[in-house]
Order: sequence, then structure tokens, then C-alpha cells
Amino acid sequence: MTGSRQLLLLLAAILTATLPAVAARAQLPDPAALAAVVQFNTMCSNCHEAECSGRMSFDSGSAAAHSHIERHLGGPASEPQVAALFAMLRHVKETCRHYPVVPIRPARGTWLAEELAPWHNPQAGAYFIPLGKLAAGRQQIHLEFDRAADGHVRIDTDRMEIVADERLCRDGSITIEVDASGDIEHFLHLKSGQAILRRIEFRRAGG
Repeated sequence: MTGSRQLLLLLAAILTATLPAVAARAQLPDPAALAAVVQFNTMCSNCHEAECSGRMSFDSGSAAAHSHIERHLGGPASEPQVAALFAMLRHVKETCRHYPVVPIRPARGTWLAEELAPWHNPQAGAYFIPLGKLAAGRQQIHLEFDRAADGHVRIDTDRMEIVADERLCRDGSITIEVDASGDIEHFLHLKSGQAILRRIEFRRAGG
């Protein structure tokens, strides 16, 4: 088994052992594993999410990517952090899918600031939040901020197909509508600058 393959399996074991605890016990997952997922999806994926199979060789392992990762993160990175980001990058490029992440809980009702905070990357002024499977039909996802927000909101699927993309122009809140099938995972990518996400409300359109 190659070193990069071992790293991928190790990260998968960490995430599958910790992230399901959110749904099962309403507890936070392992902070390091969660931070790597958020960091990757708010910074690294900006460049790499559209580049799939055949565009990069992974034979050299994560060590060769260390300086590249540090350059784009803007500071030093530990070996475990580099290994985790490298494993997620490999997964995205080879499968053209998001790295599997368990959502906070079922996408209904209201998610409040406290449970959204771990999915925030203050350095990037951005959030990455797995929404899971939305109820079938036309659904509204209402975002409310603590101040005027500048940036953008994007929702995509497990296969990185964009289903909604909206600008934020000093908005205190925004409502996104999505046509959901009920069996596809969705992910929220939010660039809000200094604004903090106070809540997400899930509503049925027209309900």
C-alpha cells in the first residue's frame, strides 16, 4: 500500500469516526479533522474543484505538496494538516466529488450560529457547510447575518454541480431557492467577509 493511499485511508477513518457523532449525539467532531475539511473547501477547492482525473500525479505523496499548500494558506502547515488536505485533494481530483462529510443534522427547521461556527474559516471570511439531502421539491434556504455581508453564496451537489449561485451586496439576509430531488447531497459555500452567519432556516417554497 502506498504512503498516499495510507494517508487517504487514515483521513477517512478519522472523519467517519468523528463526523457522524454530530448527527448521532449532537456533539462537535474532532476539531482537527473538521478544520481540515473547512479549510480545504474554503481555500483549496477554489482552485482545484473543477480539476478531476488525469490532471495531477499523486505518486510523490503529500510531502511534495507541502510548500505549495503553505504558499496558498499563507503560513506554516503541520504534516498532519498537509496530509489531510492532500488526501482530500486526491479524492476530489480522482472522483470529481466532494469529500464525504456528514451534515450537522437533517436539513429542516433552523440551524443557529453556535452549531454553524465550526464550519467557518475566519481567515478566508468563508463557510463550508454540508446541508445533506434536502426534502424533495422546491426548497428555500434562508441565511441571516449579524451585519451587512459582501460576497457570494453557492450551493452545489455531491458531484459539484452548481444549483444556486447568488451575490451578496451588503445584505443582512438572503433566501436561496433550490429544486431538490430528495436523494442528493447538497453543500453550501458562503463567502461573507466579516459578517457572521447567525442562522439558516429551511423552508418549503410557497409553504
